[in-house]
Amino acid sequence: MNYSLSNKKIKSGIFNKVVNVLHQNNLLTNLFHTTCHPEQSKESFKKIFKPHDCIPFNTGKILKQVQDDSTKYVNTSGLPSTRHPERSEGATHVGTFDNNRRAAFTLAEVLITLGIIGIVAAMTIPTLINNYQKKQTLSKLKQTYSIISQALTMAQTEHGDTTTWKVAGITGTNTEDENFNREDVITTFAQTYFIPYIKVAKDYGYASLSSLGYDGPYAPASNRKISQVKEYLVLLSNNVLVNIGLGTHCYAYDENDNCTDIRYTHVIFWVDINGFQKPNTKGKDIFYMMFNLREKVFQMYQYTFGNTSSGYSRTYYLNACSTDDGASTCGRLIYMDGWQIKEDYPWF
Repeated sequence: MNYSLSNKKIKSGIFNKVVNVLHQNNLLTNLFHTTCHPEQSKESFKKIFKPHDCIPFNTGKILKQVQDDSTKYVNTSGLPSTRHPERSEGATHVGTFDNNRRAAFTLAEVLITLGIIGIVAAMTIPTLINNYQKKQTLSKLKQTYSIISQALTMAQTEHGDTTTWKVAGITGTNTEDENFNREDVITTFAQTYFIPYIKVAKDYGYASLSSLGYDGPYAPASNRKISQVKEYLVLLSNNVLVNIGLGTHCYAYDENDNCTDIRYTHVIFWVDINGFQKPNTKGKDIFYMMFNLREKVFQMYQYTFGNTSSGYSRTYYLNACSTDDGASTCGRLIYMDGWQIKEDYPWF
């Protein structure tokens, strides 16, 4: 059996060898099917005189793959690479130009497809964005927690027991003590026991965030924005904004569950993990941590409301995190969940 292409002899015997092997193994029936012109009548097949008239469009690529490394050259220029391409699956519109059939999709089909893609994207993209933001939040929160914890550990190594630190009034003095100066206590702590042990990008000193153009959420207890409260402000090298203040603890309650003896007992670190960028929302980019100088314990903020032991349960923190007043405990909820933001976390 000897084949030619458009009356041009192939200069190498490889092509004939390949075709003969295919023919002997009954593969020509599959590769070079005689119904490659389904649009034509049976009478029209009489006009097909050469087997290569039905060679599929990718035969040139097939021959290239079997070509050896010798200097012989297989001329595939005569192969009818686009003579009769098969009709594409799914296409409903076929145009014929210069005896060539070309498959295409109608405008309606394209618009329907784009509409489906748009609906799927609208349903999935918000979820993907939220998941990404949660992962970023967890990573930055854990990193910041580690930085502050290590700084306090190094400070204790150098300065000894925290109950001996020179922060007058913070280890149990009643807040009504007339000799107590909040600014002095916070500044002494920040400059002596914290800043020397961290990498600081900017030290703003004792100031309010509002003076720096930061607009923060409200602190319900004082009925004013937390950005209006003066704290000691530091921007860390990882772009985390740290506000150092004082926290209180109630030592006595009356019969109506009102505190009758409140004292400054710990240092509060409230951090904005993306600095001055939005959204400035507690539980999303603002989180609270605390360092109890009397008990020498650094942990995520776990303030409880009222004289109740139930405040230490996950259910309590989950409910508290969902409110404006208790959102400062959202970091505690994440910590209790093993540094995870679970499905029921109020991601607002």
